[in-house]
Amino acid sequence: MKAAALDHRLWYTASNEDGASEIAALSPPGRRILSITASGSRTFDLLTADPAAIVSIDQNPAQTAIAELLAQGYRQLSYARFAVLIGLEPDRGTRCADFCLLAEALPQVSRAFWQANAAFLDRGLVYAGRWEGFLRTMHRLAGPSRRALAARLLAAPSLDAQYALWRDEWDNRGWRLLLRLLSIRWLWRHIAREPGIAFVAPDFDIPAYVAARFDHAARHILFRDSPFAWLMLSGGYPGHARPAYLSEACFGDIASRIDRVTFITGSLQDHVASAAADSYEAASLSDYSSYCDADVQCLLWRELARVVAPGGRVCERKFFNKSGTELPETLGFTRDRATEDRLTDSDRAFFYSFVVAERA
Repeated sequence: MKAAALDHRLWYTASNEDGASEIAALSPPGRRILSITASGSRTFDLLTADPAAIVSIDQNPAQTAIAELLAQGYRQLSYARFAVLIGLEPDRGTRCADFCLLAEALPQVSRAFWQANAAFLDRGLVYAGRWEGFLRTMHRLAGPSRRALAARLLAAPSLDAQYALWRDEWDNRGWRLLLRLLSIRWLWRHIAREPGIAFVAPDFDIPAYVAARFDHAARHILFRDSPFAWLMLSGGYPGHARPAYLSEACFGDIASRIDRVTFITGSLQDHVASAAADSYEAASLSDYSSYCDADVQCLLWRELARVVAPGGRVCERKFFNKSGTELPETLGFTRDRATEDRLTDSDRAFFYSFVVAERA
């Protein structure tokens, strides 16, 4: 049995998913939900759908620290000052003072993290993670002509116009060469520093998968409406394409419900093993399977069959590691394949397939 343990650096600070998919899969209103924290995006997105309570867990204290800082921002700041604090808007002289104010209200471990890492403010907190830094570096290295082409894709007025631009100009020899480089797993380990690459099946064709998912998105999902596409293709979020949890439209709902969230730093496996039966009515696992083998996934799903109440639902994303997809049906769940297919087709963070399962 193997599972990756990310070090205690800040890996994720933005949204690499589309929270609308989890909301569609889990039907959150009134439910007790278990969620993986990461940047906090999934947990905060789920709050917009009015759950009864969320337990948000991550083994990395740095990820808890970013989520707890944002939670204090929802509690204490206006949206305008929140957007400045996290780097969505330029500093107007309030960022440092607001950061100090919020840090003082944090639990000791998260407060100590931010006292040691206040320099992240200068980068913009929402772009300070290692993964976000990698995406922004790739954007800079793409060169001016490729960046200009990306801007045209993001401005395409229709799917037909977008796909024509993709087919005729983007999908060229240079793009296909980049896709071939994705098959070099050494680059994933040592340049992208992605520990999950260790769990991708040796015969999984990464370049073909990425090409197929990008082609699907170019045909069916307007990049201009996808915060994930903006982050990948431009390195940031414009005002009209922010993830729900970072949008002004959702800020008030999240702020009014923020006390429904409990953040825990610890192992997901240990948490579910110690939780009481029927503790939860939904669970959002993100792409948990990206960081463990099928044996560890089996242990988790077995415990979920105990702690998720009958009728409760679980949503898991699958990235490159597709192992464990059939596990829920062997452990007391019924898979909702219609929802899985719909979300795989419509999710605006278009790299994922889905497992959506209901406890019998």
